Amino acid sequence: MEATAPTSLPPDPRLRIPSLATVIVEGLLALLWGWVSITLLLTGVGSLFALGSGLLLLVPWVVLMQLAIRFERHRAAGVHGIDVVVPARRRSTRSGLGGWLHGLWLDVSSWPFWRGVLHHHVAMLVASIALVLFLSLVWLCWVSAEIAIVHGAVTLGSSTVPVWALALISVAALALAVLTLVLGALADRGLARAMISGSAEDLREQVLELTQRRQGAVDAAAQERARIERDLHDGVQPRLVAMAMTLGIAKGMIATDPDRATALVGEAHAEAKGIMTDLRQLARGIHPAVLEDRGLDAALSALAARSPVPVDLSIDLPTPLGREREAVAYFVVAEALTNIAKHAGATRARVDLTEADGTVRVRIEDDGRGGAQVHRDGVSTGLAGLTDRVRATGGRLEVTSPTSPPGTTQDGTQGAGPGTVLLALIPLDARPGIPATAAPATAVPTAAAPTTAAPTTEETLS
Repeated sequence: MEATAPTSLPPDPRLRIPSLATVIVEGLLALLWGWVSITLLLTGVGSLFALGSGLLLLVPWVVLMQLAIRFERHRAAGVHGIDVVVPARRRSTRSGLGGWLHGLWLDVSSWPFWRGVLHHHVAMLVASIALVLFLSLVWLCWVSAEIAIVHGAVTLGSSTVPVWALALISVAALALAVLTLVLGALADRGLARAMISGSAEDLREQVLELTQRRQGAVDAAAQERARIERDLHDGVQPRLVAMAMTLGIAKGMIATDPDRATALVGEAHAEAKGIMTDLRQLARGIHPAVLEDRGLDAALSALAARSPVPVDLSIDLPTPLGREREAVAYFVVAEALTNIAKHAGATRARVDLTEADGTVRVRIEDDGRGGAQVHRDGVSTGLAGLTDRVRATGGRLEVTSPTSPPGTTQDGTQGAGPGTVLLALIPLDARPGIPATAAPATAVPTAAAPTTAAPTTEETLS
């Protein structure tokens, strides 16, 4: 599921001028679009049994209804000042055209979708009735005023309608026309509050989505702690013990064999530099310092430059993402490039970062043998960890990796396989306000040399 941040505005009990104007707009929309929508729906349903041809009408209708529901929610928040709780939307885990169609089916099979459709059409019906009454009363007001001004008193049969009566009819019709708009606006607001402002079920869906996000963050943190513990226990700790033993032996031999003690101290010095390198790699795995110092662009450029597989990197992010989402995007790319180098047998990879509709799309593609899967067996859990990291932000990770036929891309033959595509969708709805400092799109070739950094601790030790 994907939850959308609630559209929240301060409650405003007053009836505003846009509320009256929206009755006219909705009424005109009903006359121009309402009958088209109902015709598409009925014709599509009636044509389903004709070799499924009704889908050619129902699929566009569903897409248009999604847009209409989104429009109604924004209108309720912007015009009526209603707090709208947008229900969590179930998302397909598939990709491509099949994933898009599956996403449409998930929408169609959900109650919030049909409730939004019902509200859209009922609101248009109510607004059209109010508009017809308003236009009729305005016409009556105009005609009465014109007769009183141009012709004066009017004789109807044996009765005479004086000018003052015509003026009274005109004023009354105008007052009733305004009252019709007010009642239409109040009815529109009532429908919005009752049908799209949010219900207990929507709140439960939000709670479920937030629970899944929290679980994703917990799982990602647990895997990260396990990795750090494993790296310290299996890597750094034995080397520190060995270095301490070497220094202890050298200390005991200073008086008896100074040359041997000097050699042992040199070995310990070299081991200390190696341990510093391991610790630096471990710290980079927690949160790379280059992200803080130089940003996501430079960090991904360094990853592409260090990759043994040539990487085409393209970044088009108009605004900064924030610390958390930059780290998630970095680790998605880092883990994907590591897997490509170790397991894919690829000759080329491509990384694209783009932002559209409040979502960062991180796409990594290679031409390797494919067959990548998300495992949670405790052995190969790299993609599972990335899935948890992305899920903790409210996004999702899609893996498309068909397995190559036997004999096409084995260990002796690289490239030309079906390849693997990782697509991470990271929403930016919840990020804090960030100044819009434009970052130009960059295309970093693989051969780009990394820029010079400040001297490290290892360099000073040497």
